[in-house]
Amino acid sequence: MLTSYYLLLAASTAATVLAQAPGLDTSGCTSKSFTVPSWYIEELQYFGAATNASASFHLLNRANNFTASLGCQVQGNGWNACTTRGKPFANATVQASIQVTGDLARVLVNQTWACNDRGVSLSFTAVGNSSVALSKGSSVYTAVTSPLLVKGTLLSPVAATPIYAEGPTGHDTPGCSLAAKNPRWTISTVTFIDQTGDGAESIPYQNFHLLLTNPTTGYEASCMPGTSYEDRKSLATLVCAGGEFQSSVIGRYQISTNASFDPATFSFTVSQSWFCDDVDAGKPVRVTATGTKTLPLTCTSEAVQGAPKDTRKICIYDDASISLNGKLVSEEPLPPYSIEDPVPRADGCTISSLLHPQWSFSAFQIAGSGATSSISFNLILATGSRGFQYPIEVYQGEKVGDSSWFKCEIGPDGGIDLPLWPYECSFKYEPATKELTLNAAWACKDLDPDHPILFNGVSSSTVNAKLVCETVGGISQCAPDDPFFSWTAAISNVKFGSK
Repeated sequence: MLTSYYLLLAASTAATVLAQAPGLDTSGCTSKSFTVPSWYIEELQYFGAATNASASFHLLNRANNFTASLGCQVQGNGWNACTTRGKPFANATVQASIQVTGDLARVLVNQTWACNDRGVSLSFTAVGNSSVALSKGSSVYTAVTSPLLVKGTLLSPVAATPIYAEGPTGHDTPGCSLAAKNPRWTISTVTFIDQTGDGAESIPYQNFHLLLTNPTTGYEASCMPGTSYEDRKSLATLVCAGGEFQSSVIGRYQISTNASFDPATFSFTVSQSWFCDDVDAGKPVRVTATGTKTLPLTCTSEAVQGAPKDTRKICIYDDASISLNGKLVSEEPLPPYSIEDPVPRADGCTISSLLHPQWSFSAFQIAGSGATSSISFNLILATGSRGFQYPIEVYQGEKVGDSSWFKCEIGPDGGIDLPLWPYECSFKYEPATKELTLNAAWACKDLDPDHPILFNGVSSSTVNAKLVCETVGGISQCAPDDPFFSWTAAISNVKFGSK
């Protein structure tokens, strides 16, 4: 049977939340506690007197909006405990300490809190620390960065350091904010094709393509015509795209580019929005700029094969690149640190496994009959955000001892890095009752890919479908009469832990 070196998750918790799983607020306390356990430190001040040195700051828990004002007596270069409202933290849910060395302050936070937005109280504990430079005033040092983000590591209910997004290309490139004052682009690999046609023997045709690079961020977009409702390409609205389709990596903000080309004048116009937080990640901005350039293209013409009255004009730019100077349109401030915040999503592998664990079954089949029969089915963890993952095939493997259990033979996974299926399992099937019991172990890497959380549990369900049989190659094959039949089964006795 499966290994079990896990902590026990109360089955009643999963059962309580299970019926409430659909349609939950994915930006509530529970979701944010798993994905962004962190704090803001604001208005940090250090009074560096020769005696009785002290510090103060405000703390905001980003997951549950808990706030506190803290004061700290600072002695020497070591860690100094902070208090709120004159009371120590001995019996409180939050502990904070500060360390001041020269013009640098480090803050350490350890907090336990509870979330009740999923119909059950779930306790979280996280710890984190960060440092900030201090600027000296006439009588007090103040933090250069405010708010200061302190990213946390979860200690419970699971041990994980949630990953953040990488953000859009070049957002933290040194000089990004300064260069936005004088925006420019480089244009390369330009091709414009203009073909005449009478609509009968030949079709009139235009095409255009170029690469647009923003040297401020290093972002490169390929621009080409889109498709109109008449299924004819229009150069008035070009489609420009780069790496923004990797949305799970980029985060909530994506670089956007709108462009057009006038075939009569060779005029190219671009409007682009990008992001900068190189000076202060707590003060990110969205930069929007526009620019227009008449492209110095060189054209040649040739006859259209099969239509001698028509011509195809091909225009290119021979040199390496064209410089396009732009005009700054706007600089829009964004919420602190939001560029690298993960995108709020429906429950993924970890949260689903903790709060409403279910397997989704499909493609059930019985091959053979009697003692020689073999069971197979498709399987995937039921989550709110499967992405491009699809159920995996599970076949009947070797018998487990003298019991009625069989090991799972799990099909190829296509190299999926964040699988939603078991890495080990066994099952048994009772033909008389159509009861399928699965004992499975799976791993969740959606919060912390380097430190997967291991789960195991048992599900029992009935294949509640009419089975129809046919003989193929001399072997009986039975499957649901509805080829799309699928069902879910709650997972009980869930245990979890880390490697």
